[in-house]
Amino acid sequence: MRQLFLGALLSFSTAFCAQADSTRITVVADEWPPFSGAALPDKGMSLDVISAVLEQAGYEVDTQVVPWARIMEGAESGDYDVIGSLFYDKALESHLTYAEPFFHTDVQLVRRTGSAHEFTTVDALKGYSIAVGDGFLYAPDFDHASGLNKLVVTTTLQGLRMVAFDRADITLDSVDVVKHAMQVEDPSLTGKIEVAPGVLASQGIHMAVRTDMPQSAQLVADFNRTLAQMKQDGTLAALLDKHVRN
Repeated sequence: MRQLFLGALLSFSTAFCAQADSTRITVVADEWPPFSGAALPDKGMSLDVISAVLEQAGYEVDTQVVPWARIMEGAESGDYDVIGSLFYDKALESHLTYAEPFFHTDVQLVRRTGSAHEFTTVDALKGYSIAVGDGFLYAPDFDHASGLNKLVVTTTLQGLRMVAFDRADITLDSVDVVKHAMQVEDPSLTGKIEVAPGVLASQGIHMAVRTDMPQSAQLVADFNRTLAQMKQDGTLAALLDKHVRN
């Protein structure tokens, strides 16, 4: 979804770049609760899970929460080598290698309570005003659709408030992000807005590695192997339970 992607980024530290056999990396993410945030437990689901998996695989990990604009600049310039909290995007496979997803979430519309808006097809959304996050990715058909009336906002919470106060017809995001915003960031939204029927996309939350980075294949293999072990022994489920709201 973040642009969303969803999201979060991992960059190799100066020490790693200077010394090929170093295992120290820095995990960088922007504010996208519950997946990442400076005030969240262990800085959010993504940073917590990615750190735990990589540490179990033998890496030393630092975590930081930084603005999304800086993350995007760093990703484009090659300053950041590993990206977390990504939805799958085929276009990114030209320069990124995806690891296996560590979480799955549905992207759904949010409407004012009692309204009739629901998701059937992207074309059916024409004529609605839709609050969308600046630089967010939701689903390829929606992201690249023409003729939609998209109103750009900076955060999911801003989009939810626009819908609640009738400044936009609908907004959308991961249902986990929407739940966190309504239950934690602004409980006053409860009763004013609701998740609409219909799933725009079911998305895995991934990390991905810049393909031309030294040892990128090894890092992805280490992550995938350790993640599979943590799924089997229940460690991953315990980590996710800290961050997922019902």
